Amino acid sequence: MKKISLLHPFSAISIGLSENDLFFSHSKPHERALLKLQGEGYEVTMDYFTGSVFPFSKKINGMTKRFWPISKPVLKKRHAWRKQHSFFHYWNAFFNTPDLTIINMSGHGSAYCFKLADMLVKKQKPYVTMLGGIHISDDLTAKKYYQKAHHLIVHTEIQKRALLQNSVFKDLNIRVMPLGIDTAVFIPKEKPSSTIELLFVGRISRLKQIELCLNTLHYLIEKQDKPVNLTIVGPISDETYFSELKQLAIKLQIVEHLKFIGSVEQVQLIPYYQKANLLLLPSTHESFGMVMVEAMACGTPVAAIKGSGGPDEIVENNINGILTSRAEYAQDILKHFKSLGKQQQLSIQARKSVEEKWSLKKTEEALRTSIE
Repeated sequence: MKKISLLHPFSAISIGLSENDLFFSHSKPHERALLKLQGEGYEVTMDYFTGSVFPFSKKINGMTKRFWPISKPVLKKRHAWRKQHSFFHYWNAFFNTPDLTIINMSGHGSAYCFKLADMLVKKQKPYVTMLGGIHISDDLTAKKYYQKAHHLIVHTEIQKRALLQNSVFKDLNIRVMPLGIDTAVFIPKEKPSSTIELLFVGRISRLKQIELCLNTLHYLIEKQDKPVNLTIVGPISDETYFSELKQLAIKLQIVEHLKFIGSVEQVQLIPYYQKANLLLLPSTHESFGMVMVEAMACGTPVAAIKGSGGPDEIVENNINGILTSRAEYAQDILKHFKSLGKQQQLSIQARKSVEEKWSLKKTEEALRTSIE
């Protein structure tokens, strides 16, 4: 039986989530694709780091998720991004080495990733690096890490093209694994016509530039007659920023039109997607962005920033969504809502795009090529 481990070498807190999010929401496309392999006889696990004192595991919806205590750094720096090590995970991997380890980390890697990869090479066990985003370290240690990998996985063709422009990656085996969803679960429902319902899904973090959502809400309220509402769903990663957003809402006099829901499980997002007329994605730096394809599968187009990364591959301006600049974000969204025919067209095409390119079957097919 072939053993496959998908390692996320970080804790929930280090990425602004709770452990409950790792149990039920994080990395769902990978999880579902791995479960498909498990049904065919493979032994699969998903591994994370934890702030707990002892290792533990949970079997959730058929998937075994293992949590390994952080051994360093300690105290306040324990959850520092890319700084975490786990003695417990390392020794388990040494004595119970998987046949294949997929390491999911940012393109900058981490000292622990490099150390683990060296050990796997010595034991003649392959590893695959899964890279998020388009920002990559190319120092000597990172180069060695990439070059000794069996292959590299990215989630969009844009990521792949960006890597191939770097001399470090031009001769490496880079494969694209689209992050698909279950299109039988994420389905459209009739949208409200008497109101405009805007939606943001993601961490409340300054990097997400949610203030642009609030400014857009204010602009739409001023410029047209329909009632407009904005729902923000996601965990609070930055309390200071959250307070600033609430103060901005008071200043703009939009409090009655704004709801902060907090974190919910992935399946609980579906009614929010189905109700929304438009998903707002205002960040200027996005990787794949699962919320995009989840919303689009529910017939909800996405308004994203051109040149931000993943959206450039998924969103086609005025065909299945809106791709624009920060300066023209609110204005282009207003234009969208001026035309009912355009709204209906984008909604239909958003769903069609996911069915053709971003279904769970596409993820399963790509994962299979990684293990064979």
